Amino acid sequence: MWFKSASVFHFLTKCKLTPESLEESLSSQAFQTVNSRQLASYGWVPPMGEGSEQLVHSTSGFMLIKARREERILPSSVVAEHMAERIQALEEKLDRKIRGKEKLDIRENVVMELTPQAFTRSSYEQVLIMPEQGLLVVDNASAKKVDQCTSLLRESVEKLPIKPVQTDVGQAPLFTRWLKGTRRVPKDLVLGDECVLQDDNEIAGYIRCNKQDLTSDEIKALSTTGKQVTRMALESQETLSFVLDDEFVFHKIKFTDTAPDDGADAADLDARAVFDSNVTLMALEFSSLFPAMIEVFGGIKED
Repeated sequence: MWFKSASVFHFLTKCKLTPESLEESLSSQAFQTVNSRQLASYGWVPPMGEGSEQLVHSTSGFMLIKARREERILPSSVVAEHMAERIQALEEKLDRKIRGKEKLDIRENVVMELTPQAFTRSSYEQVLIMPEQGLLVVDNASAKKVDQCTSLLRESVEKLPIKPVQTDVGQAPLFTRWLKGTRRVPKDLVLGDECVLQDDNEIAGYIRCNKQDLTSDEIKALSTTGKQVTRMALESQETLSFVLDDEFVFHKIKFTDTAPDDGADAADLDARAVFDSNVTLMALEFSSLFPAMIEVFGGIKED
């Protein structure tokens, strides 16, 4: 349940979603297990997992939803091997080369025959909706998977006015000034031990610093070589740490002052109460962190 990454969106108009309306909207795209002819299936599942039927977990004004992707694992090498065997047999039978559309037809037939035999794997995306803050957060840093998740949400909820957060001040220029020491780091933030410096004129030219003191003279010297800091580890108010990149995407989120209550100590507690408590703790941290970080970078950029 605890988010490890975060792609942040903002509502262009006041968020009017309610747990009841959202539950009804998501039900039209509820997850269905892949059938024997499908390669993949994607839909909404209860955030609490098995034993729960609610697609929306609502607590303290926040809403948590969860999408499940189930895919059949059909390696391209296996498809290619079966295709080669079919093509060779057909070429010997017809005494001619198999080309173009015939190969595509053979591939399609091979995929159809192998699909029911393929194993499946599942992956998940969680979405936290914060109406009061006007923010929506996807627990993933992959642009492709985030886009798939928000597309599914838009299919489920009509007229969903959200847009990725872009700030008025770019992350890279401010990161670079923090590293150089020419701009003071905001009082509620502390530099972590990781950063990436990227050369503006050479895509492959970057330096990755891990487990380093970013305030040291050695690291500061790197910022004088013309490189921009495109990713930086930070700690906020001693309660959580993360790595922020120049697309305003949060990676490696760790709750340093909030121990998850899903271990042995919670064994005798009501599962829903524990889940509800954890969601609330996380959401409250995020409701403070994301607006504060948006403000640090000058607010949301106007179109």
